[in-house]
Amino acid sequence: MEVRQPLIVSDEQGAWISWLGSPIRYTALGSDTGGSYAFSVGRVPVGVGPKPHRHSFEEAFFVVRGELSFTAGNQTLILPANSCIAIGAGTAHFFKNSGQVEAEIITLVAPAGFDEFQADVGGKLDGPDLQIIFDPPGFMARMMSVAPKYGIELNPPASAFEQPPNIKVTMPSEGRTIAVVGDVYRFMAVGDDTNGKYAFWEATVLPGGGPPPHIHSHEEEGFYVLDGEITFLIGEKQIVATPGTFANMPVGTPHSFKNESDKPVRMLIVVAPAGLEQMFFEVGVPLDDGATTALPPTKAEIEKLLTVALDYGIEIRLPTH
Repeated sequence: MEVRQPLIVSDEQGAWISWLGSPIRYTALGSDTGGSYAFSVGRVPVGVGPKPHRHSFEEAFFVVRGELSFTAGNQTLILPANSCIAIGAGTAHFFKNSGQVEAEIITLVAPAGFDEFQADVGGKLDGPDLQIIFDPPGFMARMMSVAPKYGIELNPPASAFEQPPNIKVTMPSEGRTIAVVGDVYRFMAVGDDTNGKYAFWEATVLPGGGPPPHIHSHEEEGFYVLDGEITFLIGEKQIVATPGTFANMPVGTPHSFKNESDKPVRMLIVVAPAGLEQMFFEVGVPLDDGATTALPPTKAEIEKLLTVALDYGIEIRLPTH
């Protein structure tokens, strides 16, 4: 069995790829996650976006800043910052920066493979500050040549945009929101939305909050820090993570996180495959959509989590002193 180490990628680190004349930062490649997913952060200049396409894998986009216009099947909608769209395999789609400023977008694909496609077409970069020489005709020719190898169909027929899309859209302050032992989770895509490939949610961790050390036996778990400062405990090692930091915990990795600051922390969390979200739904306290605060956990909530976690292959390691 392959043994992989936890991945910690701070802001500006990662695998950089040239794409449509701009750099993309992959915080997690398929080789980092056992092929279960890949996670990237990119910039989208005003008026720019990919050509229409569809593919055989699941994909989600989270808008960090700016505004993007998405067309998926026969629907077109505007996604502002802090919104998310999960697009099912086989749904024709494209997007464009329809705002007045450069946008920042997070792309999650499951399983991985799109990372290899983008590296194959765009080429790898040593960092974000290199001058990118963009040859649109050559880029398009290369993309058309290799896309079928990665299960990607470019320029799908017009009829593909006359069909209802397989999408899940979560606007800001929307999404099923629950509190689990004091932390607040806003779910943007669950297994029913993603063919079981991944679940994706936003976490608000209040000062002093965070789960006890634990181990997953089924899923990879990734974290991307949006706001604030969170401390990860991986085995016996502590790492303070700031905005732009990404961490992936392979199956079997003892880990936890805690907000040791005096301000809330906001993170994106992905698990692949999906399934763990159902544990949160089973043990959590429902909140209004978009809520960002919760009451401290009760003893009964903590005891319920300790009992139910075992059903989901989670081993919780409470302190012995």
